[in-house]
Amino acid sequence: MSKLPLIEKIKYTLVQPHYPEVGLEFNTDSIRLASVESMKGRLHVTHLDSEPLPAGSMDINPFKQNILSLEPVAEALKALWSRNRKKESKVSLLLQDRAALTFNLILESASANAQEFQDLIRFKLKKSVPFRIEEAHIGFFNPAGLPDSSGTNFWVTLIHNSVLHQYEKLIESTIDSECGLVDLVTLNAMNLCHEEIKRSNLQQQDLLYVNLNQDYISIAITQKGNLVFYRNRALEKQDEILDEALAEIHPTTMFYVDKLAGQNLAEVFIYSPAKSEELRDRIEKELALKASILSIESFAGNRFDLSNKDFISMYAPLIGLLVSRKVEFA
Repeated sequence: MSKLPLIEKIKYTLVQPHYPEVGLEFNTDSIRLASVESMKGRLHVTHLDSEPLPAGSMDINPFKQNILSLEPVAEALKALWSRNRKKESKVSLLLQDRAALTFNLILESASANAQEFQDLIRFKLKKSVPFRIEEAHIGFFNPAGLPDSSGTNFWVTLIHNSVLHQYEKLIESTIDSECGLVDLVTLNAMNLCHEEIKRSNLQQQDLLYVNLNQDYISIAITQKGNLVFYRNRALEKQDEILDEALAEIHPTTMFYVDKLAGQNLAEVFIYSPAKSEELRDRIEKELALKASILSIESFAGNRFDLSNKDFISMYAPLIGLLVSRKVEFA
């Protein structure tokens, strides 16, 4: 799971294979679909759509299969796919953060080769996960965002095979497509920030990222383009959702100062399918931090109603996934 937009990524993308330009995102309330294409060297969003799911048909967690009711989820996917004109043999799959386990792994010394690196990951993490490490799909990237195993500091993501294979089998059996790329929501919301970070010359600044989803909250911090903090947890939903979000964000900013030697968070990037403006306003007022809401407007052009902010912003991580490995940006 490479996070290239944390740093300059042009050279890396030039040598990568073609990744799918149609993406699917599964959540507990809906399935979302987006597609992009390059026109005259510039990338554009060509399709955005979603299909609701019955309550209780999905349970996002890293330990067991997420799809509880296959038939209604398959029917929703089939309906969504029928409205999509770009029928690809491979699609990009975006999973919610809670479908995976994520660890910051520090090795005593660099690995001699790729096999030794994989063996070290399994050895280091086998006591930290409640399932056999051999039963998990392992992804990794260094703090700068590259899938480079030559260092000693890494972020590792584990997706249990039963979780991943259920999504893959559903997609293959329902729309006859394979998953050519699989990734997580927050990491691709961060991908979408890359253009704004360059435009605002924030590459050497400290940044905070907030993903307030309907069932969980994820928070990440980068310092000079390096990922130094990432955490997600399920929402308890006992308090108002914004109060619960601030109760997680505020101590994270204190941890940034106390444990990460942070001095100034230059900006907070927010992804929240609901109440994003209210969350931005409260962060700015209560924490005195500059905050902005992730948007795909620069990629959407005039094909969509940009006045419908909630609809446009809902697809931000999915578009982040689709554009993250492209050389040109719209």
